[in-house]
Amino acid sequence: MAMSTISTVSHSLPKFLSLEIAKRMEDKLSIVRMEPQTICHVGQVDIELLGRRYPKARHFSTNPDLIAKGLKKAFLNLINRPCFEDVTSKVDLIWSNLELQHDEAPTLLIKKWRELLKTEALLMFSYLGPDTGKEIAKYFSGEDLKSVPSAWDMHDVGDALLKAGFSEPVMDMEYITLDYEAIDLLIADAFDLGLLKTSQPKCLDLPKDFPLKITLEVVHGHA
Repeated sequence: MAMSTISTVSHSLPKFLSLEIAKRMEDKLSIVRMEPQTICHVGQVDIELLGRRYPKARHFSTNPDLIAKGLKKAFLNLINRPCFEDVTSKVDLIWSNLELQHDEAPTLLIKKWRELLKTEALLMFSYLGPDTGKEIAKYFSGEDLKSVPSAWDMHDVGDALLKAGFSEPVMDMEYITLDYEAIDLLIADAFDLGLLKTSQPKCLDLPKDFPLKITLEVVHGHA
């Protein structure tokens, strides 16, 4: 069965991207010894990914609309997987995939994460850093450009985690480059990433063989 990704954030990110980053996040769980019994999904929800790794865990969300969107049914359709529920108590693991960059006040979001976690629990998260889409200005008129709301680099986020009461935060960053053969494909992803204000931007005159790409600064963290 194909993995599912359902967004709980306001902008609809490309599914192939959220799933790829989720897989990279999951790789980092290989060094985690804890076996979480309760997991809260925020941001992009990667249903089968964590369900397969932690088949006995109960899965929750802070978003009450998720059940209405069919997540409960999606979990029931996976053999030996628990239902998706509204979170009513503190949890062992918060899984926040591509959420923070949509929040203009990351400090408040980080405090909410801390309030939701038990003592000795784990936060795993990813977000798009301020260098994301740095080449977009080469392709489109300035009036159509938009940057991700959070311009926080990973050092700022690490400091905010400590101030919120998290211990031993670990931050790392990588660049992912998306290459395109046609400007229409680039526009679609740039709009979904929140880098354009419109899905029909004014394109600048470009040489025929001008390279088309979007650079993503992907920041990973856990604490």
